[in-house]
Amino acid sequence: MSKNTVIIYEESGADPSVDVMAIENTHGRTRVRAVAEPAQMLELVTRLTTEGVDQVELCGGFGPVWHAQARRAAGDGVTVGAIYYGFESLTSVASYKARFEAGEALSEAFIVVHEGADPGTDRVVFDKPEGGRTTFVGVPDDAAAAEVAGKLAGELQLIELYGAQGPESAAPVVEAVNAEVPVGVTAYRR
Repeated sequence: MSKNTVIIYEESGADPSVDVMAIENTHGRTRVRAVAEPAQMLELVTRLTTEGVDQVELCGGFGPVWHAQARRAAGDGVTVGAIYYGFESLTSVASYKARFEAGEALSEAFIVVHEGADPGTDRVVFDKPEGGRTTFVGVPDDAAAAEVAGKLAGELQLIELYGAQGPESAAPVVEAVNAEVPVGVTAYRR
């Protein structure tokens, strides 16, 4: 059975009904959606659940309180995970948060592991009006995730890894960026 996954992050002025990026093939469908505020995320999770989504992954910016609320909104039968950061990333992710809150122009990448994805074509880049950029890139496996992360690391202040299978998937990405860029990975309760 193929997965039907939606990744949700927060972006000022976002329209939660629009796919920012979509990867769909015989292995399933993964879409990225943005919400303008966290409360919209709960509405979106509830709606997506009724539309047949079986997995939701939340950006690390939501944190555990919103993660818990999203699990309640999704109900049984839908897996809801969220990005969390390892100990090696805590100092740099705290720096990212402080710089973000201060209004600094920052760049981040969301690397999405989806079997059959092509990093050359499954890629969307948003240049932010205030500077910096957000890059979304689909990759077919963990090795490709590490390769893409290594290539992008010099221009990034944050990486979030979606669709990964836990620490075994995240470790090569952390190693590829030499722990110089914080790397978050989706955590689930099984």
